[in-house]
Amino acid sequence: MLLLGVSAPCSVKAEKTNTSAPNNFAPLAKDHELASVWNDADFQRRLVGSYGFASEVEPKLQPDELEKYRTVVIPILTNSDSKKIVATLEGLANSKASAVLDFTLGNVYFQREDLTNAAKHFEMAILKFPDYRRAQKNLAFALVRDGKYAESIKPLTRTIALGGGDGKVFGLLGFACLSQGRNVSAEAAYRQALVFEPENLDFKLGLVKSAVGTANYDYALSILDELIKQYPDKDNLWTLQANLFIQKEQPAKAAISLEMLRRLGKANVQSLNLLGDLYMAQESRDLALGAYIEAMAKDNGQNPAKALRPAQILVSRGAWGEARELFTKIRASATPLTGADDLKLLKLESKVAMSTGAGAKAIETLEQIIQKDPLDAEALMLAGDYYAKNNQKEKAEFRYRTASGIAGYEADAYVKHAQLLVQSQKYIEAAELLKKAQKVKQRDNVQRYLEKVEQLGRTARS
Repeated sequence: MLLLGVSAPCSVKAEKTNTSAPNNFAPLAKDHELASVWNDADFQRRLVGSYGFASEVEPKLQPDELEKYRTVVIPILTNSDSKKIVATLEGLANSKASAVLDFTLGNVYFQREDLTNAAKHFEMAILKFPDYRRAQKNLAFALVRDGKYAESIKPLTRTIALGGGDGKVFGLLGFACLSQGRNVSAEAAYRQALVFEPENLDFKLGLVKSAVGTANYDYALSILDELIKQYPDKDNLWTLQANLFIQKEQPAKAAISLEMLRRLGKANVQSLNLLGDLYMAQESRDLALGAYIEAMAKDNGQNPAKALRPAQILVSRGAWGEARELFTKIRASATPLTGADDLKLLKLESKVAMSTGAGAKAIETLEQIIQKDPLDAEALMLAGDYYAKNNQKEKAEFRYRTASGIAGYEADAYVKHAQLLVQSQKYIEAAELLKKAQKVKQRDNVQRYLEKVEQLGRTARS
C-alpha cells in the first residue's frame, strides 16, 4: 500500500519498496489556500521520508523491538493491505513500546487521511519521548491538514525549538498565526520561512497579509510591487493592491490597479463594480457606467439584481442620464426582475423621473407600488415628496404620517412632515414632530432645525 522512501533504524535496511505505492500524504484540493504548500512534491517527499530515523536525536528501539521492526514492520509497510498494516502496528505499539512504533503508526494513519488517529498516535509518541522532533513536526502537520490551526501552533514552535525549523515549518506557523489574528507573530514566521524559500509566492503573500493586519500598508505594497513585477498575470495580486490603496484612501491608484486587472481580462463582477464605485468617487460618471455595464455583461445578464446597487449609487449622486442607461440595461436583461427587486427598480426610476421633470409619470408608478404594498415606506416617502412639491399638502401629510408608523423610517418621516407644516407656518406642531424625530434618532442638523422652528414659533406668538 504505502510507502516510498522508507528507511530502517540503525543498520537495518528496508526491503525493496513497491514502486506503485502512493507517495503523498493527504493531498489537498487545488482550490484550498494551503494547496500549493501542502501538495508541493518536495514537501510530500519529506513527509513520506519521515518513516525513517535520526538515531542521534530520537528514541531507541529495544533489541527485541528492533528485530520485530526488521522482520515484521518493514515488510508490511510496502504492503497494499492497509488494514493489515494498521492491525500489525496496533498490536506492537502498546503502552510500554518504543515511541518509534507509535510514531510509525501515526504516519500510517496520516497517509490514510485518518487525521484524528494520526494525531492521537503522534501525541502518544511525544508523551513517551517529549523531544521527539519528527513526532512534534508531524503532529503539527496533521493538525494543520485537519484545519486545527490554533492547536498546531504549539507543536510547530516546539519543532523549531528542537532544531527542526525549515521553510515549510515556519511557513505553516505563519499561516496558523495569521488564522488566529496573531499578525505580528505571523509576520515573524513568514520572514523566517522566506530565508529558507525566498521565492515562495505563498509565503510572500502571507507576509503581505500579516503586514496588512498590523496596518503596515506601505510595507505590504512594497512586497506587492515586487510580486506584480514577477507575476503580472496573477489577478489576486492586482486585487489585493487595489484594496490596499483603498485602505490608504487613494482611490485613483486603486482604480489603476483594477483597470490593469480589467485589461488582463480577469476582472470579475465584484472587481468591476468596485471599479465603478471608485470612478464615481472621482466624479467620472461615464467611466463608472462603463464598468457597471461590463459587470452586468460578465454573467450575460442572468443576474440583473446585482446591478441595483450601482443603480442606487448613480441615482444618489444625481447621475440621471447614466442611471437611465443602466435602467435600460437592467430591463433588457435575459432574466427579468421580480418581486422586491422589481419594486426597487421602479422606485429608482421614479426618483429619476421626479428629479428630471417627469413627476406625473413617477407618481403614477409610486401609487401602483403603494397599492401592492401599503407599507412600502420608501414609496410612501417618495410619494409624499411629490405631493409636497406639487402643493398637494393633505396628500403629502397623509403619506408622511403613514411612513412615520413604519420601523426604520419614523425619524425621516417626522422631519419631512415637520417641513411641510413649517411651510404652512404651523411651527408648534412642526416642533413637536421634530422632537419626536430626535427621540427616535438624534441628529445635530435636525436639532439646529428644531431650534430655528422654535424661534420662529416664539416670534409668531409675539
